[in-house]
Amino acid sequence: MVSDVSLVPANLANFALQSCLYGVYLVLAVTSICLIIGRNGSSTRRGPSIYWSPIFLGAIGLSLTITAHWILVVNQAFLAFIHSPNSSGPLAFYGNLSEITEVVKTGFLVATVIIGDALIIHRLWIVWGYNKYVIVFPIATLLGLAASGAGITYQFTQYEPGQIVFLTEAGRWITSETAFTLCTHGYSTAFIAWRLWNHGRRAKTIQPYGGRSLRSVLAVIVESAAIYTIWTIFFIATYQSQSNLQFIAVDCWPAITGISCMLIHVRVGMGWAQMEDEKPSTLSGGTQLSSIAVNITRVRHTSMGFDYPMDEVIEEGNKGMV
Repeated sequence: MVSDVSLVPANLANFALQSCLYGVYLVLAVTSICLIIGRNGSSTRRGPSIYWSPIFLGAIGLSLTITAHWILVVNQAFLAFIHSPNSSGPLAFYGNLSEITEVVKTGFLVATVIIGDALIIHRLWIVWGYNKYVIVFPIATLLGLAASGAGITYQFTQYEPGQIVFLTEAGRWITSETAFTLCTHGYSTAFIAWRLWNHGRRAKTIQPYGGRSLRSVLAVIVESAAIYTIWTIFFIATYQSQSNLQFIAVDCWPAITGISCMLIHVRVGMGWAQMEDEKPSTLSGGTQLSSIAVNITRVRHTSMGFDYPMDEVIEEGNKGMV
């Protein structure tokens, strides 16, 4: 048990680790946004601008909330060690959860988790052919997450120095928030994985457009979900054990959320770049082959939430039909 980890060293470690994770996220986010913009610029498809798509807006939203959260962590380090008005210094500063920077930081954390959950629900909706019934449960858990997040933020404003955070009203809201987000990710990932696996099983002998199998798409989604789930479980474990390591887990949560989302976006974007250099000649073997390959490609792209390039893919696939 690690519940005796000191509060100040835990926050110092948090500052270092979160800065590293933020750097990883920033590279992935910039790459993802550039790939999306580049794809939109090279596309001849007519339709709504990519800049208003949920994927692009979600990427921008995550970048804003995660960056703001990291800036507040840096600001807190300066306030605690250089400008702390308390005689006891950093310990008193980090122990006061009602401090304004802590409250605002918590608000950005909640917003980040909400955006991340909304993106995976959108991906689920796309993969299931815009079936509104399949997203009823994750939307309910998303609303529960938003309510829990608001409750946590409010309870932090009511926190009094000396209270034990694990025993306050905020504790119940924190437990609810982690349960809701785990339900959302677990449900959505399971249904996306089943949909892709089932489709791939029926067409396992056909290579999709661009030469990548559905198995690789499934692996990307599951791996990204695993990163988020493992970190969330790590937070739950440290929180329930009343360890100060939970401050590390919770403050790095936004960066982990962004990384898990952007890993999918970057892999899809790299797939687009590869497709630009490949010709659909492999689909010209006959009508049945071309038709099935196009259908697989539809699942490949929409599984990531990028449904807008499909008109181009269908058009290219039809050229290969004889």
